[in-house]
Amino acid sequence: MGGSKQNFDILLNDYKKIRPNVSVNVSQIREEELESALIQALADGRAPDVVSLPNTWLRGWQHRLAPLPPTLTLPYLELTGTFKKEPRWVLKEINSLDLKSIKARYVDTVVNDVYFDSKIYGLPLNLDTLLIFYNVDLLTAAQFPEAPKTWNEFKEASQAITKLDKLGRLLQNGAALGTAENIPYSFDIVSALMLQNGTPMMTGGSASFQKPISVQGESYSPGLDALRFYTDFANPSKETYSWSADQINAREAFAAGKLGFVFGYWRDLPNLKAMAPKIRIGLANFPQIEGSFQTSYYANYFIETVLKQSTHQTEAWDLIQFITTPAEAKKYLESAKQPTAQREFVTAQIADEDLGIPAAQVLTAKTWYRGYDFTSTQSVFQDMIKQVLVGTPIDQALSAAAERVTQTMRKP
Repeated sequence: MGGSKQNFDILLNDYKKIRPNVSVNVSQIREEELESALIQALADGRAPDVVSLPNTWLRGWQHRLAPLPPTLTLPYLELTGTFKKEPRWVLKEINSLDLKSIKARYVDTVVNDVYFDSKIYGLPLNLDTLLIFYNVDLLTAAQFPEAPKTWNEFKEASQAITKLDKLGRLLQNGAALGTAENIPYSFDIVSALMLQNGTPMMTGGSASFQKPISVQGESYSPGLDALRFYTDFANPSKETYSWSADQINAREAFAAGKLGFVFGYWRDLPNLKAMAPKIRIGLANFPQIEGSFQTSYYANYFIETVLKQSTHQTEAWDLIQFITTPAEAKKYLESAKQPTAQREFVTAQIADEDLGIPAAQVLTAKTWYRGYDFTSTQSVFQDMIKQVLVGTPIDQALSAAAERVTQTMRKP
């Protein structure tokens, strides 16, 4: 989740008012430590009831999760009695959210991520999408008055910021793109580029981003074009050259004032500000293809779900459904300053001075990986990028990657 434990406590205090018999304890774990911590807790038999999992993990963790049941039987405190009214606990069966309900409440990508095998496996409190963070002073010095909106504008700005010495070595970087391991979210960025240009990411349960499509009778490989566009930023022979595998981590370069553009999520902004206190950081929407009729953004967010090992599955799902109701979600979004996953808050957030940029991306945000081993798939994409950079033909790198990703699509 975004925000802090204090933001979550607001919801828990409300929940306590309707469920005084339920106690909830919250523990926060760093994102990079989450998987190992949960696996260890499961092995030790001390797993939590409710967990926040990345959207890309949900299918891979399906065998460990308890889906939302159609109904929940819960105790309600009621005043009963003919002559003297006294409080008494009464069990009632209530209907859970269904597919129609989540389609009406959430933006499309949430429905595609949480609903599979005819069951709901989780609900999010917020939704994060890929953004640009940029150095305002470097962009201004390059004579660009505002952040780029299209990829053509982005290339021009990156080239203007990039500085090389006489030997062609990078002195100042326009954009951190093109490599695998020293760029945060390389998988996400390549995926976003592929989705933008219409790459068929999956077909019939297999990866298909290597396959060509027919455009006006001509064969065209959008996946190949997207990967080439990305890796050209790390190719010294290309005019877009601005980054290399020899560079330090992109966030560190940005914090040092040597990098114009770095990609990340709204949840990364506080940490980036702490790393770069002297840098004027600008925030902009993910660039779009010039002339495209439909915007396309990439989502990466957390989903509240229930572990199968939980001995309190009913109460756990009751809690998730309560905190994600519009009334409670609104409190959380406002206190934590997070972009919404629910449709009804999008318009108001777009008008918000702080949240306007990320909120503008949620309605057309997409994801694509719905296999069972996201960690391996990330590694496959990194290998694919590295193969292209050492000279492997792009079509061969794509085909090899697609074959390996397809293996992760098979249900264990």
